[in-house]
Amino acid sequence: MNRFRTLTTALLLAALISTAPAASWTGSVHNVTDGSSWWIHRQSGTMKLNISSSVEGEIAPIAVTPAGRVLSPHYSGMADLDANDVRLQERTAALEGTYSSEEQISLKAEAEASVNRTYSKPAGSNVWTITLEENWPVALNASRTVDYVGKNINDRDRAGNSGDSVGASFLYNKELSRERNVALRLERLNATVIATNDTIISVDVFPTRSTVYYITSHSTGIADLRYRQLDSRGDLINLGEERYSGTYDITRKVEMESVYTNDTDEKDWLSCCVGGCSDLDPCEIASWGEVGVFDCACS
Repeated sequence: MNRFRTLTTALLLAALISTAPAASWTGSVHNVTDGSSWWIHRQSGTMKLNISSSVEGEIAPIAVTPAGRVLSPHYSGMADLDANDVRLQERTAALEGTYSSEEQISLKAEAEASVNRTYSKPAGSNVWTITLEENWPVALNASRTVDYVGKNINDRDRAGNSGDSVGASFLYNKELSRERNVALRLERLNATVIATNDTIISVDVFPTRSTVYYITSHSTGIADLRYRQLDSRGDLINLGEERYSGTYDITRKVEMESVYTNDTDEKDWLSCCVGGCSDLDPCEIASWGEVGVFDCACS
């Protein structure tokens, strides 16, 4: 009994979720035996955002004093959006030249559902399974075009979705034309922690998400294109990095998807006690041993 209470204090009470009015939660598991720990923090809100913009003009010097002092011409713009780790970042800086751009951004997020947590431990085992379930969906769509001719322009963007990311950087360009469309979806997140009274064995975080990024461009400087994709353990499974220096026309589409399911493949495991094992695949039943199930005599 004392050992059970110690394990409860070490693992389960440390996994309580704190919820704030700003629609955020933090879950953590800490094992006092070996000091192993894990934590996660999520933040979102129930919101909608729609932005559309259009810019066209000349980036040119302007006189700011009667004596003829001239302000050096430049243009700069930025955008940062983040809802529950669904992110979009944009940065643009341009010197004297002709510039035009159009952009549309649509963001919808929900954070009304309660975050569920469950704990389980089979009888006679010291292995605990802690699960966290979040249903805070996010949908982000963004399209943008840029056309520039002049002394120099740097234009960058990055889209991120629960660890996955994709983006492009165009640096030191005298001519730049680009069109970009991005669609980010986050449906839900499930986290599973396996632990004993001695250590945390494993942690898997399963966000059901999809990322679509399309770009077509004409550039005369340096173009860097990159993407990365993570698995449920946070390990890198796909990575791409490309650099183009010179005059290039580039078209690229990146699609990444991760779907978490908790389906159980059910088998008629009692059939060996009724009609033998002739209709079962031996490879599927080898893990639990057909001979030992109710002392069946399977040939």
